[in-house]
Amino acid sequence: MLKVALTGPESSGKTTLTLALAEYFNAPHLLEYSRVFLNELTRPYVEQDLLPIAIGQLNQEKKLEQGDAPIYFCDTSLLVMRVWGLYKFGRSDDEIKEMLLAHPADLYLLCRPDIAWAPDPLREHASIEDREALFRLYKQNLDEFHLPYRIIEGQAKARFDCASTAVQDYFPELIVLPTER
Repeated sequence: MLKVALTGPESSGKTTLTLALAEYFNAPHLLEYSRVFLNELTRPYVEQDLLPIAIGQLNQEKKLEQGDAPIYFCDTSLLVMRVWGLYKFGRSDDEIKEMLLAHPADLYLLCRPDIAWAPDPLREHASIEDREALFRLYKQNLDEFHLPYRIIEGQAKARFDCASTAVQDYFPELIVLPTER
């Protein structure tokens, strides 16, 4: 089963694209485990919470991979936990890095923060400077670990078209009859 992970700064359209791509390709998807974890937390999160979040995300992926669909879409990846640790706490847990490298996505769709910020209680970095810095950090990690990715940009339909074309171009052997959009 091929895994496509959407990644990038906060409020860069990952959830919207995940849902749209899953519908278009008639494929399963996973939403962010971190939202479940953080919404159940009765205190502010700390650096030590990143590893349990990463483990929870990976466990969700492993369950989904037991299905028979040829491809699935993730609204996040272990890369997010690595980048978040680096950006927020100045370091990343080695175990998260090891998990990321042992369970990479087949393709990462790196979402450029070129769309409007959408407020959300779990989001922290609204400034374009922070969002651009995070984008560069995601790209740097993808390059450093030689992980396959495509940059996704544009507004609304153009953004979706960029993402769906990237998936189709990267997996030409994948025969999928996309739903009409």
